[in-house]
Amino acid sequence: MTLARPLLACCLSLLFLSVSPLPAADQSPERLYDPGVPETGFLTLETDNYTIPMDAASGWTIEKMFYKGYEFSLNNGHYGTVLRPKGEQWWGTGHKEGGREVVHKLQLIVDGKEVPITKTGETVKGQRIEFIKHSTIWKFKVRAETTITNSEVFERTQLEALADCELDLLYYFMHCFPPTSTKWMARLPDGTIETGPLSHSKKMAVSQDTSWVAQFNPAEQLSVLCYTPRVITGNKSASMIWDLDRYHKYYLRHNDGQAFKQGEKLDFTVIVKAIPQETGDWKATQKAAAELMKQFPAEK
Repeated sequence: MTLARPLLACCLSLLFLSVSPLPAADQSPERLYDPGVPETGFLTLETDNYTIPMDAASGWTIEKMFYKGYEFSLNNGHYGTVLRPKGEQWWGTGHKEGGREVVHKLQLIVDGKEVPITKTGETVKGQRIEFIKHSTIWKFKVRAETTITNSEVFERTQLEALADCELDLLYYFMHCFPPTSTKWMARLPDGTIETGPLSHSKKMAVSQDTSWVAQFNPAEQLSVLCYTPRVITGNKSASMIWDLDRYHKYYLRHNDGQAFKQGEKLDFTVIVKAIPQETGDWKATQKAAAELMKQFPAEK
């Protein structure tokens, strides 16, 4: 009996240690981003007309967008750039299936003055706000710039292959627009204008290379215009609206399977503009598109 009690106490002690949680320090997840880059939370960028929260956890990409308080781009999907290596799973922004986007450095320039980013949960106000991210997605070096003014949202993303590689798919830009839009208009590279309905068809609308695409929301009498000064072309490239009942997500696909050599670069821009007082005849949208094309001339 005298030996059994110490032995029982020892076994109970070992059992307690095996099921007790580890100290908090040992449970903390391994850091993904470079030191000094916040990994969670939001930084909100605000001009007189546009408000955009940037999401740290999704690779410091846009979370949603507001125009004069109206949420014209939703937070029910990913923004930024995602890719799928040949035979593998998705990489980029909030995707974790294949691998995460690793953010190395952030820059914030407000009305010409660089402002340090030390924490999230703040709102930064100005007339011109430049948010620049340096990161890596799989085998691509990324420089992504989001510049917000009172007039538009300018997004430029530059990619460089760090090694020879092959993709199954590359979505260069993505935006989650509301499902309340009822029709689209597109300008093709040759200047042709095409239109079509949005009716929650569960299919891809447009599905061809474009100079710009707009979606019309009748309830708000507002359209959203996406203009690419350089048409995004690659292998089976396309400009597409996924016509679902939860969003009309707008994809700019660079390729549907393409190989890259080390050092090969891509450099594309999309300019997003909310256009009020659009009645459905597309006059306000076409006028705004012409002004944007004059402000940001077409590139080859």
